[in-house]
Amino acid sequence: MAKILAVDDEPAILEMIESILNKDGHLVTKVSNPLKINMEELHRYDLILLDIMMPGIDGFELCKRIRILVDCPILFLTAKTEENSLVNGLSLGADDYISKPFGVMELRARINAHLRREHREHSVRMVLGRVCIQISQKKL
Repeated sequence: MAKILAVDDEPAILEMIESILNKDGHLVTKVSNPLKINMEELHRYDLILLDIMMPGIDGFELCKRIRILVDCPILFLTAKTEENSLVNGLSLGADDYISKPFGVMELRARINAHLRREHREHSVRMVLGRVCIQISQKKL
């Protein structure tokens, strides 16, 4: 189970995201006003979903502020389909960019792939000819 923060000014989108991700066992915290995010609590989340076009602060600025504080995956879910928006989002620290409307299966697959990468065990290996030593697991 992952803890996911979803930030979007459209309550219907937040409800749909929660419904989809709850089926995978994830706990979703929904925020419809980006100015009300508790920045001190961000470290508790395994993944963050951000819309770009929101009142008060846009997702690009929010991503910059969040990325300074946490290293978890940040994914944009947005109606902005222009290439320069995608490039800008990724250069500001987002890990993925999904355009609305999006497919449910694609959203689940991308989120689960990011979570899998985050929780992958980092193993150190040394290969000598046909022998592989997995140092972190103390295996030959």
